[in-house]
Amino acid sequence: MREAIRIAAVSAWLAVVWAAAPLSQVHSMDAAVAVPLVIVAVGAVLVALERLGASAAGISLTVVAVWMLAAATWGAVGGTVLLVSGIAVLAGKIA
Repeated sequence: MREAIRIAAVSAWLAVVWAAAPLSQVHSMDAAVAVPLVIVAVGAVLVALERLGASAAGISLTVVAVWMLAAATWGAVGGTVLLVSGIAVLAGKIA
């Protein structure tokens, strides 16, 4: 049941993000679709690695790299909100 709630939360997050894409500084619709999916994929791996005891340095460097991708395509504010909200949903802190 917990996994079903997490899937529903991630799906709802993606729907909101894709609906908000025209309001932000997204350069193209391809970036509007691809970058949130990259954040979900990388974020899911990072959450799993963190639970397994991965080093904070490796996780931090990966988060910075993904943030740079998000900021380059969605703008600094939009990319930050996108990354923080995505990781929060994946970590289960919002659902």
